[in-house]
Amino acid sequence: MFDYSVNKLDEGKIKKAALDYLLNMEFDPDTAEMIVNTGVKNLKENIEELIRTLNEGDFQKAADAAHTIKGILWNMGLQEEGILFKKVQLALFNGASEDVLKDLVAKALDSISK
Repeated sequence: MFDYSVNKLDEGKIKKAALDYLLNMEFDPDTAEMIVNTGVKNLKENIEELIRTLNEGDFQKAADAAHTIKGILWNMGLQEEGILFKKVQLALFNGASEDVLKDLVAKALDSISK
């Protein structure tokens, strides 16, 4: 069984990294802040979807959620963290064992958690 509370999400780390990234790309501060807040909200929703679908055994939907999380993180300048979710997505596509999935999911979630 997979378990994760979005309260563990390190919003401060994510928001700082994303703001730095977006401001460096010359977004105005208000737009950057809006993008970051929306990104964090979407990140939480998709993490909950990933955990729910993993626990239900719907690995296609779980792979879709991992793909979305990867995209959100990459759009916020968190490439390394996004790569970990890409690994989760590929493991799901390739029919990895539950132990392998648990390890990959834990590493991916740890990378964005407090």
